[in-house]
Amino acid sequence: MTAAAHTFQEAELLIADAVGEVIEHWGFRKPLGRVWTVLYLAGDALPAATLSERLSMSTGAVSMTLTELQEWAVVRRVWRPGERREFFLAETDLWKMISKVVSERERFWVRSVRERMEQACVLLRTLPTEEGKGALARARVLLSFAQLAENVIERFLTSRRADFTGFGVLEKTARTAATERR
Repeated sequence: MTAAAHTFQEAELLIADAVGEVIEHWGFRKPLGRVWTVLYLAGDALPAATLSERLSMSTGAVSMTLTELQEWAVVRRVWRPGERREFFLAETDLWKMISKVVSERERFWVRSVRERMEQACVLLRTLPTEEGKGALARARVLLSFAQLAENVIERFLTSRRADFTGFGVLEKTARTAATERR
């Protein structure tokens, strides 16, 4: 192996591990980020065997990872005339990848949280006790956070920008509600 090839391999693994850790932090498996990164850096389609070799992963692990990456539409299978092997190409549009994950995962999760907060507020409104009224006031603050998070996600997906200024106002409201309780 030449010095240049060794340097490239070292850099490739550093980047693949870094992206793998980010992906893992987002709740995905680390190999998804590592395999995608090697394909992305290659700039051209690679066969699974090459990915297995470069990342020191079993062929089965690479195959499972490629299947999952294709399901998320961040890797696609390409055919090369005269080749019997399958080749894989990374999606290079980072916005497309991130917005798909946010749209399919975080949007669903935040909506679910908001809906449960709304249900809880409906239940708490039926309680005439001071405890119920206090809990309702605090639950409404949490509901406001969930609604704001949902709005931030929607704006992010439509405008490619996120505005978090509303969180400061809600944070102040939450602190005020906590102080009033004492």
